[in-house]
Amino acid sequence: MSSYTVVNPADETVVSVVEHQDLEATDAAIDRGQVAQRSWARVSPADKAAALRRFAAAVDGDRENLARIEVTNSGHPLTQARWEAGHVRDVLEYYSAAPERLFGRQIPVAGGLDVTFQEPLGVVGVITPWNFPMTIAAWGFAPALAAGNAVLLKPAEWTPLSSIRLGELALESGLPEHLFQVLPGRGSVVGERFVTHPAVRKVVFTGSTAVGKRVMAGCAAQVKRVTLELGGKSANIVFADSDLEKAAAAAPSGVFENAGQDCCARSRILVERSVYDRFLEPARTRRRRGARRRPARPGHRDGPARLGGALRERLRVCSARRAGALPRQRARRPRVLVPADGARPRLALRPHGDGGDLRPRRHRPSLRR
Repeated sequence: MSSYTVVNPADETVVSVVEHQDLEATDAAIDRGQVAQRSWARVSPADKAAALRRFAAAVDGDRENLARIEVTNSGHPLTQARWEAGHVRDVLEYYSAAPERLFGRQIPVAGGLDVTFQEPLGVVGVITPWNFPMTIAAWGFAPALAAGNAVLLKPAEWTPLSSIRLGELALESGLPEHLFQVLPGRGSVVGERFVTHPAVRKVVFTGSTAVGKRVMAGCAAQVKRVTLELGGKSANIVFADSDLEKAAAAAPSGVFENAGQDCCARSRILVERSVYDRFLEPARTRRRRGARRRPARPGHRDGPARLGGALRERLRVCSARRAGALPRQRARRPRVLVPADGARPRLALRPHGDGGDLRPRRHRPSLRR
C-alpha cells in the first residue's frame, strides 16, 4: 500500500501519514460491506433509527475534537469547524427519522391492488472533496445508512482525518462493524473501483465536472445509480436601486468564506454601471477588514487555502522520498497557496463587461467584478 503525508495548510507542519487502500483492500472492504448490509437490512426500522441517534450522540460528544481535526487538516476557522461538526450530528439526527417512514405505495389497478416497497440498494460508495470533508460526507452516508445500505466512504486524499474519525465514532456508538467503512486512497484506485465493482450499487460523487462525467459514464455501463454534485459558477448581481452598503458588506463573505473554496462561492459581482464606483470603495474596505488567517484562534473568520494540483504532486514526491521510493534529492517542503502571514484575498477589477473567460470555477479567494 502507498501512503499520503497530511500537511496542516496554515503552518505547513506534517500532521500524520495516512495509509492508502489498494485495489485488493478495496475489494475486501466491499465484500465486508455486503455481509454487513445484509444483516443491517434485517434490523427493524425502530432499531435502525435508534442506532443512528446513538451515532449522532457520539458525534455530538466529540464535536470539539472533530473541529480541531478539521482546523488542523483543512485549515478551516475554528468557529466554522465547530459548526460543521454540529451539522454532521444534525444530519444524522434528521435521517434517523427516515427508517420508520420508508413507506411504499398502494396503487389501485383494475381488479386489484399494486403494492410497492422501499428496499435498500446494498453497498453505496461515497466520494467526497477536500473543501468540506465532514459535511459533504454526512450528506452521503446518513441517508444511505438510514435506507438500509452499507457505506464505503472515500475522503479526498488531502483531507481524510475527520472522515477517519467519523468512522471510529460510528463503531464506538455501536453501529455494526463494516457497515460504515472509511477507505483513504487515490481516486484512480478506490474511487474508480466504486464505479467498476458490480457489488457497489450506487456512487455518490462531489467534485469536478470532468471527473463527474467519467463517473457517470462508468456507472452507466452497469446501469448503476449515481448522484453527482459538480462544479458550479455563481455571481452576485447588484442593481442601482439596491442598498449598496448592505450589498458591499455581504459580498466578501459570499466569496472569501472558506478561503473561496466553495461550490457556491460568489466569485463574480455584476454591478450596474451607474453605481459601479459607489459600490467599489465599501467593498474594498470590507475585504481588508476580513483578512485574518489564524484558523485555530476563535473569532478568526478566514483560513488558508488548501493545496493546488502542482503542490499536490510535490507532496506526493515528498511522501515517496520519505518511504525510500525516490532518492532524497532536494525534497523541499511545498508552500501553501495562502499562508498564515496576513496575505490579502485577491480582488480583480474587470469593469464594463471586460472580464475575459470567467467560466472556470476558482477554489481560491479570488473575486472579480
